[in-house]
Amino acid sequence: MKTNCFFPALTVFTLASLSAIGSLAAQQGYTPSSFFIPPAPSLSTADFGNRPGTDETNAGSSLNPIGIFESTPFTYLFNVNEGYNSNFYAVHDDPTPTWFTSFQAQVDYKFGDPRLQLTASLGGGVTYNYSVVKEDQLQFNGRITLAAVYLLTPRLTISGSTSTGFQPQQNGGGANLSNQFTGSMFYTNTNLQAAYQWSEKFSTVTSYSGTVNYFFDQQTNNQQGYNNQSFWQSTITQSFNWLLLPKTTITAQYLATPTVFMGNSGLNNFGNGVQVGFTQVFNPRFKWTLLGGAQVNTNPSRVLPTGQTSLSYQFGPASTLTWNAQLGTQAPSINGVGMTPTFSSGLAINHAFTPRISANLGFNFQEMWFGDQPGVINAFNETTFNVNLTVNYRINRHISLSAGCQYTDVIAPQNVTYEYIQYTPFVGGSLTF
Repeated sequence: MKTNCFFPALTVFTLASLSAIGSLAAQQGYTPSSFFIPPAPSLSTADFGNRPGTDETNAGSSLNPIGIFESTPFTYLFNVNEGYNSNFYAVHDDPTPTWFTSFQAQVDYKFGDPRLQLTASLGGGVTYNYSVVKEDQLQFNGRITLAAVYLLTPRLTISGSTSTGFQPQQNGGGANLSNQFTGSMFYTNTNLQAAYQWSEKFSTVTSYSGTVNYFFDQQTNNQQGYNNQSFWQSTITQSFNWLLLPKTTITAQYLATPTVFMGNSGLNNFGNGVQVGFTQVFNPRFKWTLLGGAQVNTNPSRVLPTGQTSLSYQFGPASTLTWNAQLGTQAPSINGVGMTPTFSSGLAINHAFTPRISANLGFNFQEMWFGDQPGVINAFNETTFNVNLTVNYRINRHISLSAGCQYTDVIAPQNVTYEYIQYTPFVGGSLTF
């Protein structure tokens, strides 16, 4: 499809945002790249509802934990999952199914006072895949996350977070994975922000966000034309906010988005964009943000519409609907291809049926418009649908069980070799103290 077919998406994007109020859609933060090779089920299930033994659920009871269960600023979590992956290599032809067992461990730390809030998390684990090539049977992962918020002055708040880790990717054996990222990957995501309240109605926010994906396989990083998808993508944002009405804030912002591909400078891109929009707080449980604008890119040289919207609604004490959508460009999972126009959207429903039973349901959608790149790809569209469901049962304040499934369907009629279907059911348990 040619580039001009991309612009009608802005109209669809705006109409979808407006209709979201009536349908009470909501925000789901998601990472588009997770669609292409979905990971094993997450380390821990969400903690919805009040834990048994707290004042809200067991008023008057006295637990008086001792030993390893004594209250500390540290939280420890151990998790085991047993599951089935219908298409381990995420390919169109001859999928490889396998059972897997995953062991994960994590420690969290929290500290806070009236001016400073600190959190840290260190985790890792191993997954054994039973029916794949030997190189892919045993896969390790690890990650560390740090976050802080500091009230420097009554008007100035500084915050930041960073998440760094190691993630295995499939080697593939004899499978045809030429269109996918391969090899183990180092990643880091960093966010820095300074918010200053100039007056009761006017404030500014200066922020930086950066993502680095680096593949350890040197062929993946350095071979020109293909397999050169290690990249560093940054966004520098300056926002100006004006409180127009008690519950309505108007926002205008400038965005600079440089992207550097470490193995192929010919894919590098620099974007300059502007967006305007608003945030509407309908009540303490219902909030909507909408921003729209345009971005000028250098590679290829073109102007593209951009936009983002998010909506959150709390429909119960421990139940939420969240929805978000974004229109812009991103680095795809196809080797040798640079920044690509993308529309993505996600809906999440989290509901606590009882203090012990909860469920998480997510729907994700992504559309990517690939242009002609001689010697690499012909123009085509790629559509991705992803659905995930997890049901959690908390036996007591330390032990919980979970079961769920993730389903992914990638559709590319003009290039069916990029299509695949994958589903991953699992059951698991976790110990927290």
